[in-house]
Amino acid sequence: MSNVLVILLGMIIFACSSHAGADGLPFAANEHALKKEQATVKLNDIIKNIKLQKEEVDAKLKSLMKAKTEQEKVRIQAELNEISAAIVEQESSFEMILTAGFELNKEDAAEKRDFDWQRDLLEIVQPIMSELRQLTENKRKLDNLHKKIAFYESQIRDIGEVLAHLAKINKQGFEKEALIEFERIDKKWKDQQEDTKHLLEVAQLQLDEMIKSQSAREISLSEHARQFATGRGATLLMALAACVAVYASMLLLLKLLKWISNRKGEEKSTYYQRIITLSYHFLMGVLAITAMFYVLSVRDDQVLIGITVLLLLSIIWLLKSSIPSYINELRVLLNAGPVREGECIIYNGIPMQIESLNYYTKLVNPVLPELEIRLTLAELAHYVSRPFSENEPWFPCKVGDYVMLSDDIYSMVKCITLEHIVLSLSDGTMPRTYTVADFLAAKPRNYSQGFVAATDFGIDYKHQANCITDVPNLMCAGIRRGLLQETYGTSLKDVSVHFAKANTSSLDYKIIATFDGAAAGEFHSITRALQRYAVEVCNQQQWTIPFAQLVIHGGKD
Repeated sequence: MSNVLVILLGMIIFACSSHAGADGLPFAANEHALKKEQATVKLNDIIKNIKLQKEEVDAKLKSLMKAKTEQEKVRIQAELNEISAAIVEQESSFEMILTAGFELNKEDAAEKRDFDWQRDLLEIVQPIMSELRQLTENKRKLDNLHKKIAFYESQIRDIGEVLAHLAKINKQGFEKEALIEFERIDKKWKDQQEDTKHLLEVAQLQLDEMIKSQSAREISLSEHARQFATGRGATLLMALAACVAVYASMLLLLKLLKWISNRKGEEKSTYYQRIITLSYHFLMGVLAITAMFYVLSVRDDQVLIGITVLLLLSIIWLLKSSIPSYINELRVLLNAGPVREGECIIYNGIPMQIESLNYYTKLVNPVLPELEIRLTLAELAHYVSRPFSENEPWFPCKVGDYVMLSDDIYSMVKCITLEHIVLSLSDGTMPRTYTVADFLAAKPRNYSQGFVAATDFGIDYKHQANCITDVPNLMCAGIRRGLLQETYGTSLKDVSVHFAKANTSSLDYKIIATFDGAAAGEFHSITRALQRYAVEVCNQQQWTIPFAQLVIHGGKD
């Protein structure tokens, strides 16, 4: 069964190919032969026209020799120039029809000249312009031919209108000389019409030949991509690969040398080491560019060489106005400017340490590891750094600390950025955002580094006898026992009770409890607990807690 299908398929293919050979191919061959025959006829017509125009030139030359007035000589010379230009155009058209629009460049590019940098720069650009001209050459030729055809068609219409107007003129009343001049003008316009029609046919034939030649030379998009990939694309890829390989290998060597020096304990680079590193980076760039040019020269791609040279010159030209700023940045990079490695600057109100000077300098805050920023040398050059002392505060608080602001707001620090500080309750609710400037202006006190909770408490005047001796000691011992029973009791450092003053209706004491920072989240609970345990001591000792009262003393009368 499969053999039968194969035989049937072969018969169908043979029948189709036979039909194409018997039907389609002869038709295409006849059409091609017809066009070829038309082109031959047109070429013969061009040669005939050239011969007639040359004969006309000879006649005009004889007329020029016989001319008596200067005005007549000028007129004949103008006609000669016009005919000569037409002959040159006809000869060019004959050649372009045969060569399908190709022209031979007769300029000698190898001519030796004196040194001129402007001319040499133009020679570098010339391959690029030639490449662009070559890409648009066929399009420009087609556009010129379309313009020629449109011009000749317009001329033919105008000549037709003139001849129609001449045909309407009544020649009955013309004298012999006028009739001769009329017939000369009529013949002149008819000859012009024939010449213009001939030129139109020649231009149309040139257009057809160019379109046919371009159609024969047309390649697909995939073929274009393949040619680019195997030609200029491969050259560009190899040049970039050589540039990146040289740069990456030298950078890897530099990192290896830095790693070896760091193992030896050399943390801070000296001035001369920085100069050597900077020179090495410059050498890296030069060798990388040299490798790219080497690949381009080996591949002999003058267009890519010209584009690369122009690109480098453009970069240098654009950067020349920034030389003073680059000098300042270079001083900073060499650790010889106003900003030094290892010192600190104030960035947006926050002290930041310069960890390492490089093209992108890293700034850190030792207290706030989450704060980190990279600054360019251009921006860093506007700052002035200073050394810092060992005990210098880098920031009043860190994330998770509890702070008390000047307006008695007590909150936990939820978030710190270079722009904002976010405070909230201990569970993260009710956040409040401050700018760094506003937060620092509020004079925050960090309770997470240890704090004191204090409260006032009063007892009745009837305990006045032992208010200085027994009451403070008993109250202090009782409050201490109570605080130690709380969850934050391990953070308690000290408790003290001091007689404060004899108030109008009570004997007042100041209760002071000192805690470490671990209990900062319980500040309000501790304040309430001091009052609670003070009341418990009063209950245990049966001390009366007075309330506000007004006592009136009456006179004897």
